[in-house]
Amino acid sequence: MIDGIRELERDLKLLLIASIPTGLSGGMFYAVWGLYFETEGINVSLLGLYSFLEGLLMAGIFIPAGLITDRMGRKKPVLLGYLLSATSLAVVSLWGLNLPSIVLSGILGGCSSLALPAFQAWLADLAGSKMEEASSIQMFLYNVSFSAGSLMGWVPELMVVSSHNLNYSQAYRTMILLSTAATLIAIPFFLAIKEKKVTRPAGDHPVALREILKPLNTPMIRRLTFLLILSSLATGFFYPLTSYYLGEKYGVESGPVGTVLSMIYLISSFSYLVAPAFSKLLGLVKFVVLSQGFAILMMILIPFTHNFLLASTLLILQVMGTYAPFPLIWALFMEYSPPDERGVVNSLYNLSVVGPRAISSLAGGNLMSMSLEYPIFAFILLYSVYNLLFATLIRSPAPKKSYLASVIENSGNGDGLEGQDRCNTTEA
Repeated sequence: MIDGIRELERDLKLLLIASIPTGLSGGMFYAVWGLYFETEGINVSLLGLYSFLEGLLMAGIFIPAGLITDRMGRKKPVLLGYLLSATSLAVVSLWGLNLPSIVLSGILGGCSSLALPAFQAWLADLAGSKMEEASSIQMFLYNVSFSAGSLMGWVPELMVVSSHNLNYSQAYRTMILLSTAATLIAIPFFLAIKEKKVTRPAGDHPVALREILKPLNTPMIRRLTFLLILSSLATGFFYPLTSYYLGEKYGVESGPVGTVLSMIYLISSFSYLVAPAFSKLLGLVKFVVLSQGFAILMMILIPFTHNFLLASTLLILQVMGTYAPFPLIWALFMEYSPPDERGVVNSLYNLSVVGPRAISSLAGGNLMSMSLEYPIFAFILLYSVYNLLFATLIRSPAPKKSYLASVIENSGNGDGLEGQDRCNTTEA
C-alpha cells in the first residue's frame, strides 16, 4: 500500500492523509460520548434527541450539499463542513452537557455533513484513473484511524487513575476536546490542496423533484428503498445508544467500551471482504437473510447476558451479521440503476439510511429512559419484519450481462430501457 501512495499525486496524498485525523476524531468521540451522558446523570432521551437532530439535518442536507459542491467547487464546502464539525464537538466539551448545548451541537453536527459529498467529489477529481486505488487507501486509512481513536478510550481511564482531582466527566470532556483538535488538524491539509475548476454547462439547470424521485419508478429500487428504511429504523433504536447501554448496565468506562467499538469497526470491515464469497456460494438473498437472522439471534441473547465480556462478544458478532451484507445491497441498488441516475440513487440510499435512523434514535432514547432493554426489543421486532420482507420481496440476481451490453443488444428492438429489466434479473 505504501508503494501505491508514493505513486499518487501530491494533492491526492494530502487529501488521503487528512482521513487520518478525521478517523481519530470520530473514534475518540464515540468511545466516550454515551458515557459522558451516563456520568453526568443526563437522561438518555437527550442522547436520542442529539442523534435525531444530527441525523435529520444530515438527511436534509445531502442533496443540497451535492448541488452546492457542483456550484462552489470542492474546497469551500469541505472546509466549512469540517469547521462546523469541530465547533459541534467544542460546544459540548467547553459548555458541558445541557439542553441548549446538546441541541446546538446536534444542529452543527448535522450541518457538517455538507463536507461529505464535496470530499467524495474531490477524491474523484484528484484520483482520475486511480480512483479504485485511492478509494481503497482512503477507506483503509480512515478505518484504521477510527479504530485507533476508539482504543484511546483508555486515555480518560488513565487520566482519572493518575490524578486525584479529576473525575470521569472532566476526563470525557478533555477527550472530546482532543477530538475537536484532531478534526482541526485535517484543515491545513485541505488548504494546501490546489483546487481544480469544475466545468459546468452554461445556463440554468434547475433540479425538479420528479428527477430526484425518478429511480423509484423501478420496482426493485422501490422495494430496496423501502427495506432499507425499515432496516435503518431498526438499527436506530439501539446503535446510537450502545456506549450508554454498556456503561450503564455493566458499570464500565471508556477504556473497555472504546475497545469494543474498535473491535466492532475492524471486524465489520473484514466481514465486508468475505461477504461476496458467501453470497456467490449461497446466493444473495439467502446470504442476506442468514446473516441478518444471525444478527437477530445475537441481539436476542444480549439482554439476558450479565457478563461484559460475553455481551461485548455477542455485540461484535451482532454488528458483523447486520452490516456484512450492506455492500452487496448497495451494489444491487447500483445494478438496477443506469449510470446517469446513480448519483440520485446514491442520494436516496443515503437518505434512506440516515433519515429513518434519526427518527428511531429519538424513540430509542425515550424507550431506554424507561428500561435499558426496551430499545433492543424494538430492534428485534422491527428487524425481524425487515428480514422476512427481504426474503419475500427480493430474489438473487441471475447471471447477467453488463448494463452497456444490455443497451446495445436492445438498441434495435424499439423497447429501450422501458421494455426490459435493467439487470436481466427476475424480480419477485
